[in-house]
Amino acid sequence: MDGAEWRYQGDRFHCELRQDVAGFGTLVLADRPGRSLGLSLRADWLVNVPVHSESRLVAPQWQHQAPAHTALRLWQWNGRQASMEGDATPYLEALERGLGWQLDVQISQESGYRLSADPIAVRGALEQFRECRTSLVPKPFSEVRHVTLNYRSGQLLPSKAQLNELDNIAAYVAADHRITEVLVDGHTDNVGDHLANLALSRDRADEVGALLHERGVDRSRIQVRGHGERYPLVSNAGSKGRDQNRRVTIRLVRDGQVQEVAGGAR
Repeated sequence: MDGAEWRYQGDRFHCELRQDVAGFGTLVLADRPGRSLGLSLRADWLVNVPVHSESRLVAPQWQHQAPAHTALRLWQWNGRQASMEGDATPYLEALERGLGWQLDVQISQESGYRLSADPIAVRGALEQFRECRTSLVPKPFSEVRHVTLNYRSGQLLPSKAQLNELDNIAAYVAADHRITEVLVDGHTDNVGDHLANLALSRDRADEVGALLHERGVDRSRIQVRGHGERYPLVSNAGSKGRDQNRRVTIRLVRDGQVQEVAGGAR
């Protein structure tokens, strides 16, 4: 890897710092919402899965002092793709301090490869990578596509923790222009008058819709509905069941995605 160029690519959903290794593969340091910083290697030419792989931090050849901590890590192979175990943050910090990485790939008892990644021609790509990480959406689509806010009996406004969830949803919608609809559905338990429950479910959903709009979600994308006690998740016979049924759900619909309604798909 000596003398190879580091490259950056990224957007609001992923950040990558990569280096192509001539004749070997591609080393990628990647950050994605909801995941730890990861380091991976793709070696398309490999025929046999390596029997052992491990990496460490090292000083580049022009430095004579070894790093205080080597951050030894094992790697797991899946076909021709290898992923480093654990969080790769020490490797990023080492690169920022002018240290390098060394990866030993043992093919058999008799043969193997040693890859050395030095902090050469990395400053510009590293700065872009840092900037990208600060603008990542807080959570991936899998964690914001269907969110349920549960309510205490008599509660109308979302709690502080629930407001944080709305922040995450709004941030994702702002970043992903494929989101066409934000469906907000209010539900209650079966305690009390049917019509009063219907109105309460709508009030809760209206409040959530208004809070999403305050956070930048276009009002034309938001659909608000109140269903009262019509669609319980579980039986209302016990308090735990009623706690689950008092809820507002927020669902994100992407362009081309099949839309669902409270009682099923359509």
